[in-house]
Amino acid sequence: MTVESRPGRREGGISLNALRCFAAVVEGGSISRAAEIMGVSQPTISVTLTGLERACGSLLLHRRPRLALTDAGQDLLARARLVLGRMDELEETMRQSRDMRRGSIAIGLSTPAHAMPCIATLMTAHPELRVRTRLGNTNGLLEALAACEIEVAIMTLTKPVEGMACTLLVEQRLIACVPASAPRASISLQELAEGPLVLREQGSMTRAMMEAAFGAHGLSGRIALEVGSREAAREAVAAGIGISVVLDGEAWHDQRLLAVPILGAPITGGVYAVALPESLDLPAVRAFIDLGQEAARRAAG
Repeated sequence: MTVESRPGRREGGISLNALRCFAAVVEGGSISRAAEIMGVSQPTISVTLTGLERACGSLLLHRRPRLALTDAGQDLLARARLVLGRMDELEETMRQSRDMRRGSIAIGLSTPAHAMPCIATLMTAHPELRVRTRLGNTNGLLEALAACEIEVAIMTLTKPVEGMACTLLVEQRLIACVPASAPRASISLQELAEGPLVLREQGSMTRAMMEAAFGAHGLSGRIALEVGSREAAREAVAAGIGISVVLDGEAWHDQRLLAVPILGAPITGGVYAVALPESLDLPAVRAFIDLGQEAARRAAG
């Protein structure tokens, strides 16, 4: 395959380093001073200048009797200062982003009860960082991560997802929520399957965990109503439509409802901070996950 050259472009092109050397020579007034500014040897400055002139196709500096700009050099200097100024601005912006003195992070959450304390800790530690959130179920957030629509997400998983960096924050178990008007101390898996059940939509991890537990015991749950949010499930249970399930760390504090354990082996999952592996190099993502782990340890202790 051949690569077509741009018209007028000389072999080697023009590098930022060459422009910096050229500007240093002009501002320092000599090659020796430019070498001090750049922290390199004088021959290196000379070779770089020669290469820049070759790339430009013009003499930029008269060397004798003293250094002086040619017309082409005057023109290049103005343009070089513009380019270097923009580059300095870009580098400063990147420095501020690395230090989290500016920039933004998009955080997905399927478990607000666990995500919001982590977000609050991040915002307190880095008040100049702009935080955006996106609420969704586990499947939707995994798709958003893969599409780079969000950088990190707090979600419930039964196990780490292959191809994703998954950091466990806290372990949880599934419990049942029943109307307070029909109190009970516990509920069996068989009774739960008989329903009527109020479950989240397909893609919700609580639903996936419940259906997996039914399948492992040869049961099939009788679903009376499918809802799209925890709030809708809470209101459906309070209205007497059926029984729902929720993770124990997200149980509703509502006098109309009663949280009861599910008998038998615990149906467990974990709240994870999930990101693409390459996103762990982003300072805001790394800080959010580290602060999330710290917040989880404090809550557990």
